[in-house]
Amino acid sequence: MQKTSQKPALFGFVFLAGILISFGVFVWWLCTVLLPVTLLEIQYQYRSFLQEVFHTDSLRGVFIPSFRVDLRGKFARNIENGIYIPKVQVDAPIIYNVDPNDEKAYTEALKKGIAHASGTKLPDNGGLGYYFAHSTTPNFVSRFNAIFYLLGKLSPGDEVYVWHNHERYIYKVTRTAFVEPTDVRFLSAQYDKETIVLQTCWPPGTSQQRLLVFAERVE
Repeated sequence: MQKTSQKPALFGFVFLAGILISFGVFVWWLCTVLLPVTLLEIQYQYRSFLQEVFHTDSLRGVFIPSFRVDLRGKFARNIENGIYIPKVQVDAPIIYNVDPNDEKAYTEALKKGIAHASGTKLPDNGGLGYYFAHSTTPNFVSRFNAIFYLLGKLSPGDEVYVWHNHERYIYKVTRTAFVEPTDVRFLSAQYDKETIVLQTCWPPGTSQQRLLVFAERVE
């Protein structure tokens, strides 16, 4: 009789524990994945509205006449060394001259911002500059770990601002491409104008392909 009475109690305990664990997992997913992604989408729509209606990437640009002063990219936080892409809310520091073949080196660099591949060109030096960053992480906790999450929303004509030693360099997106992880032919291609390539994993959170965004320097 005693063993029979213990079974319902044990079943109830296991059932309650299962509910609590499921609820905890749901709260974790809500706070670390759904909420950050939703906020990014809201920010993207807000910036898109400003650009389409007022032709500016910041609310400050609505009140400051941009035809008198070139303010493009001037509202970036990382104006020493950084990349600013207002359309997709990218405003992150660049770690220059990172060896893309050294996993330890680029892993540390990507914790801090966007990595510039060593052996590729710096701004104002012609040729190709190659920059890469994460599209997301499994828990999406840190914004800096998902710098290029919205990179796929860029299209030809969108502007990318690269800051190097406090100097601003303006690039316009020309095309995007999806390639296999081992496809690095873009590194040896010839470019008529100074070009940068922004790379991230695609789809976000996977390593199935690489998304490449090409942008040419605007003189």
